[in-house]
Amino acid sequence: MERITWRNTFSVGVAELDDQHKRLVGMINRLIDEQKTLTTPETIAELITEMTDYALEHFRAEEYLMAEYGYERKDEHVKVHHDFINRTQGFMAAPVGPNLLSKELLEFLKSWLVGHILNEDMQYKPLFQQKGVS
Repeated sequence: MERITWRNTFSVGVAELDDQHKRLVGMINRLIDEQKTLTTPETIAELITEMTDYALEHFRAEEYLMAEYGYERKDEHVKVHHDFINRTQGFMAAPVGPNLLSKELLEFLKSWLVGHILNEDMQYKPLFQQKGVS
């Protein structure tokens, strides 16, 4: 599976959120790399937990800005965040063995993050630009 390459088209125009998105991309890329090596279930669980914890931190920052600047689709966006966490935790509950990092999980993480940034997150970009959030 190919790694995610950060592109300028992923930028939401808010440095803090872009930096957090880049870190999430890096975490998913590390999971993609781990797939190619003999990895213990504990290592996989630690990496996914670390990524999920960081995603929660990122979601809080994003949701704070949405509330602060009156983003009208905030509630819908928050629901998408909750769905992501629930689905990711469901993958974590599945049994894994050495070197059996689920391709389904990796595809989900990769496509969800890229799709979420390009579709959901880009919808708040004009508001944040209008409000001067950078």
